[in-house]
Amino acid sequence: RMSHCKYEHPRLGSLGFLPKKRIKKRIFRSNYFSNIFFIDYPSLYFFLGYKVGMTHLIRYSQLKSSRLFKQEICDAVTLIECPPLFIYGLTMYTYSGAYLQKFNTIISYFYEKKKKIFRVENKELINKFEKTKFLSYLQNCLLIRILCYSIIFKKNKKLKTNYSFEIQLEGGNNSIKLECGLKLIGKELHIDSIIRPNDFVDVISVTKGKGLQGVIKRWGITRLPRKTHRGLRKVACIGSWTPSRVSWTIARSGQMGYHKRTILNLKILKIGIFKDVSFDSITFFDINKKDINCMGGFPKYGIIRNDYIIVKGSVLGTPKRPILIKKYSRNSSSNQKNEKIEIKTIDTSSKIGHGKFQSTSSKLFSYSTKNMSPQTLFKLYYND
Repeated sequence: RMSHCKYEHPRLGSLGFLPKKRIKKRIFRSNYFSNIFFIDYPSLYFFLGYKVGMTHLIRYSQLKSSRLFKQEICDAVTLIECPPLFIYGLTMYTYSGAYLQKFNTIISYFYEKKKKIFRVENKELINKFEKTKFLSYLQNCLLIRILCYSIIFKKNKKLKTNYSFEIQLEGGNNSIKLECGLKLIGKELHIDSIIRPNDFVDVISVTKGKGLQGVIKRWGITRLPRKTHRGLRKVACIGSWTPSRVSWTIARSGQMGYHKRTILNLKILKIGIFKDVSFDSITFFDINKKDINCMGGFPKYGIIRNDYIIVKGSVLGTPKRPILIKKYSRNSSSNQKNEKIEIKTIDTSSKIGHGKFQSTSSKLFSYSTKNMSPQTLFKLYYND
């Protein structure tokens, strides 16, 4: 029997992401700030990082409901370098109709690009907090955001730009927020003060640019038959005779990639702090001292020299791309949120070729002891 002819099928490609245009700025203000009213003290929910690259690690499953309980799992992970943020001021917003409007901005530090330092402008504003002085501010302002600047002291030569952006203070009333914001001015903010291991985060960044693409790759439509006249990687009919225009729902060629996108619910497996034990890739099961950087450095990035986080799964964008990390603030009762991560090993082999060794010391030891007998190797290993 032959199947009946189908005249309808679900459309190809989502219309929810239109218009597919190139984003103007790589670093941007998030359109969504979580309004958390049940917290009595101010807190921050955003941080800035740079995508480094991908590797894999082996961990033990801690989910009792899973079939893989206490068994090894190999996960693909992404490393994000998170240099400290310098807070140089704060800004206040009020509503003008349906839109936000800047009410006042307090900037106490200015960045000098040639000297690469922050210059103090107004010390009295930082040392003193007078409620009478800012009473007019508190009556009119609705939102308070701090102004941050990503600083990289041990800077990677391939990272050429430091980015500035805003982080909204959530929780508490305006007077507490303003007092907290003024105390934070002139201080550094580290990733471990906002995010903890085993937390979930949302990642906001710009996708990898693909340039001008046709309808087959851009929308995923089916090719026309082989004998089609004037090409087959096209849309057969772009609309009816009337109305005499092309509808916006028809697949057309154009820009693909370099769009702002958000990935939800990525789990943080590890946080490494510079000049700390957690910076190395040492675990309870793998005590060999080795750096978190892979042999030869990460392709198109180099070496990690600041704080970093390891996120489960892939992250959008190319290496060196700025990534806005948002702390997970939604209610969830899943078992994966409460699962504690127990890492066995982190792979640090070379990502340029087929990496065999995890560190330079293991490579030297392997080549220097290549022609030795097992008895000599045993004595050398145990120092007998």
